[in-house]
Amino acid sequence: MTKQQQKQAEKEYAETRNTQADENNCDIEQSRKDLSDLYKNVTMAQNCVKTLLPYVEEQEITKTLHKQVEQYDHYVEQIGTLAENLNFDPTPAPKMFVTMANMGIRAKMISDKSVTHIAKVMLQGTLNGIIDLYRMTRNSQNTHPEVALLSKQILRYEEGCFETMKGML
Repeated sequence: MTKQQQKQAEKEYAETRNTQADENNCDIEQSRKDLSDLYKNVTMAQNCVKTLLPYVEEQEITKTLHKQVEQYDHYVEQIGTLAENLNFDPTPAPKMFVTMANMGIRAKMISDKSVTHIAKVMLQGTLNGIIDLYRMTRNSQNTHPEVALLSKQILRYEEGCFETMKGML
């Protein structure tokens, strides 16, 4: 995602925050579920990037991955604020899933630390996240507008990450 696209997405998000949605017009339980799913998606992606970083030797890719971690930090903060507004604590990804993902990344990286292999590993994980986000945004008609907008913003970001990684193949 370019800086211009990111600024536009943040502007849209800020505009939505300024217009208070009537909570009677949205499904609060669905909004909470979507917010938990967003939290799982973002924290899982963030954790996987952090697990991959020690295996990356090329400085340019390291910078790119550090920027992704920072962006995920930003999204975690936004999710936390929304969750607080909805009087809700998002559910984290099960530790077993996180552990299995980390072990899979480590196993893949032991044999090959090339840029192409790193991009391939990142593409696989990012695609899984994108699929989940597409499913969520497609079914977000009754979701709180701020949650729906944030999920679209994260989806656009993930698509940008995917394109970046494709360029490294």
